[in-house]
Amino acid sequence: MPPRRACDLCYKRKIQCSIKTPGEPCEWCGSQGLTCTFDRVIPKDPKKRSTADIVEELSHRVEELEGALRASNSNGTSPRSATTPGPPPGRREIILPVGVATNRIAPTHKLSRCQLGNNWYFKGIGILSPRGHDWISYGSGEAVFLDKFDLFRNPPIRKPLPILPPQPRSLPSEIRYYADVFLGSKAAMVFPILGTTLLENTIQRAHSNEHPAAEACLWAMLAVVSISSDTRQSAQDCAHQAKYLLNLHDDVCDIDSLQGTLLLWAFQKMKGQCREASVTFASASRMVCDLGGHAPLKSLNILPQHIPAFDEATRTHIRKLFWLCYCFDKDASLRTGRPPLLSYEYCDIGDPSELRDQKSWHKQPRDIYLAVIKERANRLLCSPRAFQQTEGELLAHVRQLDDELEEWRLSIEPPYRPRLSIPPDSSLSVPSAMRAEDRTHIINLQLDYLFTMIHIHTMVRKCGDLEQNLPDDLHSAVESSADLSLEAGRSIFRFFDTIIGFWQQESMWIVSHYAPMAAMPLFVNMLIHPLGHPADNDLQILGSIGEISRKIPTDKLSAEEIQHIQEIGDFIMELIRLCHGAAWKVKKGERPHDLDLLDS
Repeated sequence: MPPRRACDLCYKRKIQCSIKTPGEPCEWCGSQGLTCTFDRVIPKDPKKRSTADIVEELSHRVEELEGALRASNSNGTSPRSATTPGPPPGRREIILPVGVATNRIAPTHKLSRCQLGNNWYFKGIGILSPRGHDWISYGSGEAVFLDKFDLFRNPPIRKPLPILPPQPRSLPSEIRYYADVFLGSKAAMVFPILGTTLLENTIQRAHSNEHPAAEACLWAMLAVVSISSDTRQSAQDCAHQAKYLLNLHDDVCDIDSLQGTLLLWAFQKMKGQCREASVTFASASRMVCDLGGHAPLKSLNILPQHIPAFDEATRTHIRKLFWLCYCFDKDASLRTGRPPLLSYEYCDIGDPSELRDQKSWHKQPRDIYLAVIKERANRLLCSPRAFQQTEGELLAHVRQLDDELEEWRLSIEPPYRPRLSIPPDSSLSVPSAMRAEDRTHIINLQLDYLFTMIHIHTMVRKCGDLEQNLPDDLHSAVESSADLSLEAGRSIFRFFDTIIGFWQQESMWIVSHYAPMAAMPLFVNMLIHPLGHPADNDLQILGSIGEISRKIPTDKLSAEEIQHIQEIGDFIMELIRLCHGAAWKVKKGERPHDLDLLDS
């Protein structure tokens, strides 16, 4: 008989708690070898708790994390020491100071919003808004050209170009060889899309000339392989062929069209074509639900009529593709603040036995449990309802999510467990004796952890008002929490050496995906506190983007990809220019040392 309430661990993970025998641990705790307890105290309604209670709990938790961080990073930088505050601008239009140079040629760049997102704040001001640009200009004394980067703007609304029919061509005779190349590639470790047990059937259907979706699937696979391997095929031509076939038969929804769409998305993502990738991914997310991936048939009492029937191997693979879509959807949602395409309420994600089976196919590039935390983070911190919260409620949610994130981190087996931070002058050691799949798993988990840490803790910058100081206890909690997001950003930059050493030219898309996002918390903090040892170190960290870019092998990259990496560097150098301006403005006595404090 099921327990009257979930055990402590299942409650935190929001998964089904199943106890078959009274007195025995639940199914999930037993499978993990964990103690099954019911010791938690049912919390009171957060709205009925005092702000002081919430702040005390958050501050205590942040102190614990900072202690663990110092223990693992004895050579790291210490939190910023307090400096003499001065009055920041009030809630009024901020005018550029007289004499600010504005004749610099404004650059035009092509970076996409999916590389950065919108969730960057200072005292309630959206940094990417016109008012935020005024604040940046006040703090730096420089004209702001950030709106020239596409990642700071909504994608332009254009009439889609017609997909012209490609030249008639047949799949290469060595298609099975190229499929084996893909299955053994690093790209397949990050994007495990092509089902090995289903591959032969896909090839047979493609050669029958009666299944264009199967042809599209193999052309999309060739496009991914051609990025880093010599296939005598143009990667872009292969992608165009796949896209044409998928659009020509967009009324077909089957396993081949789903795999082909996801492989095309993987190609676009690896090439930095973020706008195209977001559209393709939305289509794949719809298809995986049409095929029933969001609701395993064995867990349903009443079968929906629209879900087609498949053999066990196909049904299992579709479910794995659902998890792939679900996890990457949470990345995009947390990064941009947009509603998820695959939400918890409409997807079956709570089966303990299935979550336990994750270990048997941990080659998934994202962790399922962490994806659930990301969805809650987006709902609690970034949704429209989150903007109605009090500052105490916001900080309480940050603390709750941080507890869940740390519990997840500790649940990972020690060889793969993400570190709290990557120490300076060193990189995370990934044993070379490990299989490539296991090294990829370590890298993915570490990046995913740091990514989530940044986006949870940077949201505390929403607290406050330009016209008044935060109470001392709230200010301390905000600064401590922000320090954790800063260290996560620094750690990503330090981790790039390990990534490039392992991924080589394929690290291009990983660097372009993570570098802008890791740079933003450092940039915002240096505008607030532009002088001091931490700011000097962070400027050096941002300045390392040039050296990082030069380490990426370019012999197999296209001119477009090389330009893309250069544009990432241009964006970060623009941030450095503004930070230098802020430091000089303080030294000349034209602004206060710290923009987050008013004279009392």
